[in-house]
Amino acid sequence: MEFQIFNLTHIEEAAKLLTAQSAGMQRQFPLLPDRIADVQIAQIFLRALLEKADGHGMVMLEKNDLVGYMLGYYDDSPFFGKHVWVPFGGTVLPPTNLYAALRAIYAAVGDIWIKDGILNHYLVCPALDEWLKAGFSLSFGQEQAYAVASVLERKDEKPLPKGISMRTVQPLDANQLFEKGHWIAAHLNGAPVWEPVPEEHLENIRPAYAELASDDTSTTWVALDGDEIVSYVTIYTVDLGAIHYLGTPQATHFATAATHPQYRARGIGRALFTHIFNVAREQGYTTMFTDWRTTNLEAACYWPTFGFQPFSYRLLRRVNPRYQRFAVSD
Repeated sequence: MEFQIFNLTHIEEAAKLLTAQSAGMQRQFPLLPDRIADVQIAQIFLRALLEKADGHGMVMLEKNDLVGYMLGYYDDSPFFGKHVWVPFGGTVLPPTNLYAALRAIYAAVGDIWIKDGILNHYLVCPALDEWLKAGFSLSFGQEQAYAVASVLERKDEKPLPKGISMRTVQPLDANQLFEKGHWIAAHLNGAPVWEPVPEEHLENIRPAYAELASDDTSTTWVALDGDEIVSYVTIYTVDLGAIHYLGTPQATHFATAATHPQYRARGIGRALFTHIFNVAREQGYTTMFTDWRTTNLEAACYWPTFGFQPFSYRLLRRVNPRYQRFAVSD
């Protein structure tokens, strides 16, 4: 095997490999959008990924033929810190030697990331055993599930508990959503997720929740006890654009759902989500995407009951921050 820095001259061949691999993914996960098997879409995606600020990757060659690649970009965030992100579609591997190929391509491109001081490596990996086995062998750990469900069939709606009502969000709900926007972060802060809650994160999410009250790009429904919001759920069209390989107007993203701790286990959240599931169908969507932490035990058991099937997982490799190149002296 030979490795070269991924550049624009590789896009055409890499896109052919990506669409072939994606066609196989569609056979495994039929709800994935047809667009991922379109070679022009693949070319646009790879070009956008490569030309993104701090895009970095490598191609794998055998006898001068391109047989695989790994391509991601550097980013920074309160949660992930300084990291590299390899999205779904950012890795293609030869199917006949997948396990060894993933290990080899990661060693090659990962060394570039390490030299650049990037110690947190995120890889969105197909939910297929051989892929996951190879990732785990490289000391990646599973962190997030990405799942999709069909919304073509209407679901039977359950009645709300006595005294609880639900309606679409209204502008007057902004203050309440601002105050209650921390519910998910607080839940993920507990066992066994133990997610930190940086103050800058709360400063970002509270205004974003308040904006849902008058946002015409999303759909939010709330459940109330009197005038008090006790649960909320939001959907919106999945992210579109060149960099979003799975983005299609026919799919909605279930972005957030939370219920006040004192109102849980009463069927409120299930009734609210079932309703917005049917709303998505009425809006003309055919599929719904969502994601959850695999260490969020409740979510991992709950969302598959609505038909969500994981098609990929976010894997994370954290290199010891004390790592340094071994100094060799003559």
